[in-house]
Amino acid sequence: MKTGAIGFILGSPVSITYLPLVLTIPETLDIPEKLQQAVGRVIVNATACSVTCGLGYKEETECEMGPDRVRRNCKSQRLECLTNWICGMLHFTVVHGKKFELNCLSSDILEKGQDAFRFSWKLARGIISTNDEIFKPFRANSPFLRFRPAYEYDSGTYRCDVQLLKNLKFVKRLYFGLRVLPPKLVNLNFHQSLTEDQKLIDEGWEVNLDNESKSHLPVWQKKVTSALSIGIVAGVAGGVLVSVAIYRVLGGTDGSGNLSSL
Repeated sequence: MKTGAIGFILGSPVSITYLPLVLTIPETLDIPEKLQQAVGRVIVNATACSVTCGLGYKEETECEMGPDRVRRNCKSQRLECLTNWICGMLHFTVVHGKKFELNCLSSDILEKGQDAFRFSWKLARGIISTNDEIFKPFRANSPFLRFRPAYEYDSGTYRCDVQLLKNLKFVKRLYFGLRVLPPKLVNLNFHQSLTEDQKLIDEGWEVNLDNESKSHLPVWQKKVTSALSIGIVAGVAGGVLVSVAIYRVLGGTDGSGNLSSL
């Protein structure tokens, strides 16, 4: 069946005839017999990557499979994998004057050998950030950065990039946020920061912190302990002074809480 239409080319009428397009699709697709008997290798099993970022490894099992779907000549192999090469940031805080080290290695890199990789560092001095526009090259080509010691000037964000030497492909980027505190800004002495009750616990005393932080020892026993300490310091020769000291420490109390005389 033909269909027609009239159009205009340069102002003159032109008759255009359309011919219908008919496509014939066979009802069945004939597959050659040799192709039906073909055998191919397919992956039948694969594990997840060993790491969530950076270079890792996975196990794959590949088998021959034909029309009968029977697995033959299976072989397992360990392959490199890279899910994500941006590995986020690690935060560190050190005191001025202490030795410190940043390490960009991982177990998977060590397994392959660090000689197969290229390490480069950049630094955003004095700020904790992952904005790559503010980073400047830092002269280091080792997987380690050692501070011996660390100074306040070293504070900032260090970025480590790891590339494969064979093709310079990036396989890892890790940020290190480093804060270096001046020694007089904060006292990190754990024992000095403890309360009196916490110090008693640290020395082996039984203290009930739930009962208004009171010790199990009665007040008079604490006073006797203090008095005995005075006696040990004074020595045997100062017995009279010890007696006076004990009386004053006890504050005129006996075991029941009252003592009017020695």
